[in-house]
Amino acid sequence: MKMKTAFIAALAGVFAVTAAAPSFAAKDPIKKEKRINRMIKRADLNGDGKISQSEMARGIAVTFSRIDTNGDGALTSSEISGAKAVLKTERKRAKAAGEGRLQFVKFPAKRINKRFANIDANGDGTLSKGELERVAERMFKKRDKNNDGYISAADFGY
Repeated sequence: MKMKTAFIAALAGVFAVTAAAPSFAAKDPIKKEKRINRMIKRADLNGDGKISQSEMARGIAVTFSRIDTNGDGALTSSEISGAKAVLKTERKRAKAAGEGRLQFVKFPAKRINKRFANIDANGDGTLSKGELERVAERMFKKRDKNNDGYISAADFGY
């Protein structure tokens, strides 16, 4: 169960690092650096200080399965809108089961819903895991400024 907890935390961290990082361009560089390091730590499953594409992929798989509340293998707009509540419930369940504290950051539900039609490559009105993986892969490549295959503080200038 602890591995599931780590995977869920990983996806949350990856989305935070890849989707939200530019939105908090803090005036205080020390706060910005601390926040970047916190987000990377949450997604870094093996503790090496950076996020690999495999860590991101594992996190996406587990988090997708939690948000896909009806288990049909696709996310609807309403499932994405409810992601925050679902992940909060999962965090409480894990805590009650003694699995440790899940360190979720905001799942970018508003961003994903806003761009739903663009992400929905096949136009079926739902988002498959593959469609989300492709978006996450593009975001990963965008954030990996030094093209070393990892997202780390160095990619943000730290």
